[in-house]
Amino acid sequence: MSVIENVIGRVAVLRGGRYSVEVDVITNSSFGRFAAPIDEDPGLYIAEAHRAVSEVDEIIGPELIGFDASEQELIDSYLWEIDGTEDFSHIGANTALAVSVAAAKAAANVKRMPLYSYIGGTFTTELPVPILEIGSGERFEYYVMVRDLMEITDVVDAANSVLDHVEGSGVASISRATEKAAEELGLEIALGLVQKVPIETAELLSTVEDNNVAYIKPLGGEELFLELISGTHEVFVDGEYLFREKNILDRRYYNALSIKPINLGTLTDLYNIVNDAKSERIVPILAEARYESSDEALAHLAVGLRCPAVVLRRDSIAKLNELIRIAEDLGERGRIITFEG
Repeated sequence: MSVIENVIGRVAVLRGGRYSVEVDVITNSSFGRFAAPIDEDPGLYIAEAHRAVSEVDEIIGPELIGFDASEQELIDSYLWEIDGTEDFSHIGANTALAVSVAAAKAAANVKRMPLYSYIGGTFTTELPVPILEIGSGERFEYYVMVRDLMEITDVVDAANSVLDHVEGSGVASISRATEKAAEELGLEIALGLVQKVPIETAELLSTVEDNNVAYIKPLGGEELFLELISGTHEVFVDGEYLFREKNILDRRYYNALSIKPINLGTLTDLYNIVNDAKSERIVPILAEARYESSDEALAHLAVGLRCPAVVLRRDSIAKLNELIRIAEDLGERGRIITFEG
């Protein structure tokens, strides 16, 4: 057993100079730590971080002392009970996630297992395809993906090559750069688009059809998604907007769903939504929040939960390096998941 003896909170610095809560879960034989990301930009982020630390030290920590860190579902359900709301509006989703993942890390350390293996089990051998950010414009964020990925570093080479070949701005320019990079590297490189502002359905569909686009995350209603899913071939239509705004989880509208752990609250909640997506034949894609720490856990979550892809910001060096380490750890048993629409 790995009995929790103490839970400690502290303020952590995230990307972009934002603040969140970091949690240590200390057991009689192990230790786990996780700093929760933040997806929105709170006006009083330092005050919120200090409030979260107080919640951990004064409320959550004392309640969890004596729990076995390996009882993940019990710990996570108790966090909901402590919070007492339907959306973690009391203790905060970031606080709940920090405690939940820190507990899982502590339990994995007791067994001397990497987190991905502890979450996924003995037969966890599949690596996700990284979808890597390369820039942002007025209407889209731009990403690069490699369909025939053989090594994790292929996506880094692809991103660098695309940036080297870009002439001008806009989707068409970056699309041409992906084609030049593909020819240069001998890889199947494609463009990913994350929509930032409203765009007419016909124009968005034309943008996807006329360019080397393999992944699109749109903003809009059900009609837009139906047009995209029916009017494109081998393109991943990411339904995060429909799921977040209207709680729609339906293959008729989209075939992929980017999931940010911070939007769910606990590791159990993350596990459940990933499996719910798979049951609908929707590809679950783990995604970074806007503000992250250098913690490597997201890579382990993607591998352990068998997510075919993971969306990373361009400065996500820690996560990319951890994926490389996991690939090395898996050795000949490891293979990259086939990411097909």
